[in-house]
Amino acid sequence: MTISKQEEDSDSDEDQESEIKYEGYLFKITQSQKLKKMWFKLVHRDFYYYKSKEETSHKGMHNLSGVFIKEEDGINYDGVDFYCFSVVYPKKVRKYFTNDEKEYKDWIRQIQKATGYQSLTDIYDVKVKYFFLFLILELVFNKIYKNYFKYLCAQN
Repeated sequence: MTISKQEEDSDSDEDQESEIKYEGYLFKITQSQKLKKMWFKLVHRDFYYYKSKEETSHKGMHNLSGVFIKEEDGINYDGVDFYCFSVVYPKKVRKYFTNDEKEYKDWIRQIQKATGYQSLTDIYDVKVKYFFLFLILELVFNKIYKNYFKYLCAQN
């Protein structure tokens, strides 16, 4: 029996339904600099996007292995404030927007969870007297990586 590409896509989309970690609307900036509202599903480490919530076949997918999440400055678009975060891939950066602060924080938390992000205090049983030392180390570590990724992004 031969399975067409379309049947494979619909089967895989049906399988995803039981494994969705998080889903909801986000906005992306198009090439014409307009905000486009799209439906997103986070399934394990895969980030699927659809034209709308009702669509059954995804428009595209990004694997989130090895990415970093960066909180960006918000924007005001047509009088509406939007919160922004970036998904930083090794060779590209994708920005996503939402006009709801709770959704913004939830997306960041869920993507961090899916990608295995942890802070030093999540990994180690830290005694109170060492807490500030670990906090300083974590801040320095994050600053180094932020500067490194700014450098990488500037190179592209």
